Amino acid sequence: LPNKSPGLSRASLLTLYRFSGSLLLGLLLHSNFYNLHALSLRFLQTVQAAQNFLLPSLFLFIANYSNSIALDRIGISLTYTSKCGIPLITVLFTLLLDGVTALPSKLTLLSLLPIAGGIGAASWNSPTFELFGFFSAMVSTTSQAALNVLSKRVMRKTGVKGAEAQRAMVFVALGIGLMMTGAIGIGGRVKEWRKYNSFGSGVRGGSNIVQEGDGESGNAELLPVINPSHPPFWLTFLAVLAYHMEYVLSFCFVGLVEPITYGTCDAIRRLLIIVAGRRLFGGADFSKLNLSGIALALLGALMYSVTSARGGNLVVPVGKK
Repeated sequence: LPNKSPGLSRASLLTLYRFSGSLLLGLLLHSNFYNLHALSLRFLQTVQAAQNFLLPSLFLFIANYSNSIALDRIGISLTYTSKCGIPLITVLFTLLLDGVTALPSKLTLLSLLPIAGGIGAASWNSPTFELFGFFSAMVSTTSQAALNVLSKRVMRKTGVKGAEAQRAMVFVALGIGLMMTGAIGIGGRVKEWRKYNSFGSGVRGGSNIVQEGDGESGNAELLPVINPSHPPFWLTFLAVLAYHMEYVLSFCFVGLVEPITYGTCDAIRRLLIIVAGRRLFGGADFSKLNLSGIALALLGALMYSVTSARGGNLVVPVGKK
């Protein structure tokens, strides 16, 4: 199907598809999906839980929307390289909100540096740098770190975790996305109306016709504007399903561990995305620097897991096994 909303960017469409599809899957994927009464109760529970997740939901929306913009502008490698800073920013948010006592040991914190540096080296030669795309990636990085910390705090306070927490946040994020889409649509109509009144001609209410003149005789030819085609339905469905499963599992995991641990695991996941993206979508072969970065990040992850499990020590204390 053609895109009937030329004013709606691919980033906006992807964000709306993700949230609306994930909310629908979250409501329907249960044992009594055929029972409309059970479905209505599930929806009411989601609305009630959403009241506690307003702020985390805002960061969920910002993280996803800005991530979609970054992917569209600078590609997979550079986007996820930029987001290697999530564990480091999570440390800062944890320090500000929970104090020094909530931080892991110094040696464990030091292990975050080779992770961040290694992921950066893994795609050092990315040719797709663009300032606005990179800024969007950094906004997504900061928002994701804030989401990790704030969602954990709300889960502890309310006892709402896992799929139920994800469904509540997606519900609010979808509402924010719809309001943004409506505001963009109204703004576009107002802009068209002002252009029409100012110049006596222009695009009217969603018209897909533009004028092209030869610049000398003043003759004009009406040409149709070809809107970008809609991605295949099966691809859209798989994208929504993958997003839903990713975030359900993420919020199940973040309820079990500390935000810094979650951010570290998330960084390694992004490293795998960089590697898989290069293999699936093409690009230059990995250089020695890229391979060294991958090894350094994995070594940092191993160091983090060992030191955090052993109270900040790389070796088992004497007398303990």
